[in-house]
Amino acid sequence: MKSDSQSAFGRREFLRLASLAACAAPLRGLAYDPIPALNVRKVSIPLGVDEPFSILHVSDSHIARIDSRDGETTYAFAKSRSRKGRELGEYYLGEAIHHARARGIKVVHTGDFMDFASVANIEYAARRIRTDDIVACVGNHEYWLDADKKEIESYKEATIPKLKDEWKGVPASTVRIGGANFFVFDDSFGTVTETIAAAFEAAVKEGLPIVMVCHVPLWTEDVGLDKGASCGLQGRKDDAVSYEFVERVRREPLVRAVLAGHIHEFRQFAFSDHAQQLVAGALFDGDCTEIEFTK
Repeated sequence: MKSDSQSAFGRREFLRLASLAACAAPLRGLAYDPIPALNVRKVSIPLGVDEPFSILHVSDSHIARIDSRDGETTYAFAKSRSRKGRELGEYYLGEAIHHARARGIKVVHTGDFMDFASVANIEYAARRIRTDDIVACVGNHEYWLDADKKEIESYKEATIPKLKDEWKGVPASTVRIGGANFFVFDDSFGTVTETIAAAFEAAVKEGLPIVMVCHVPLWTEDVGLDKGASCGLQGRKDDAVSYEFVERVRREPLVRAVLAGHIHEFRQFAFSDHAQQLVAGALFDGDCTEIEFTK
């Protein structure tokens, strides 16, 4: 049965992109490829594991699907979210999955898999996560339903039941990969809860190296300060639980890496004396990072 799902960019834009791809195919080698290749950056991080292993870190694909199952309010919101430059998120997601499969490594997605919480977006993302065995945390856009997008915990209640079966870290969970614990949690609105803090302490008790997986960076130095206060939990001194959580994670020697997204720019810098933080570039721009975790 053919789905009536369509991009929020509209049928005309879809056909325009399809025609460009079709016209370019026979000219390959005679002209430049209109869609740049996936940019796979390679990084190595010491993790303290017995055997090295790799993952593909991606973030912010901002898939934009909508269909008749969503009401007029969500459809209007989806239309307002259409932005030039993000229409390739779904294409590059497929390319990233193909790259990871060819390398025999797992994809870790640090949020904003989709641009808004339409029925079609959730269905597509959940199917991809399940079928391709992706470890995915939630981003703020996973909860966006309409223009009245209040980034407070109560706003999540309408969407959480639709996400919790496939997305890890709603609100927190631990995933074992290559002899390390990947602690996946929801800081999508720039805060964490006491439930998440308690789950982190439980992960620490297991005694394995820890990789934190979240959407909003825990620390951004001066990066992203022009993008809003939520671009780093370290600035949330107004929220005692969130601020202490960041300080607790910084002090924990088992934490060796933090993987995040949100700001659509790749950054790598020291989070603590023993941990690096990697902030992924936007997958809709074709940006991703292959991380080798070493002994």
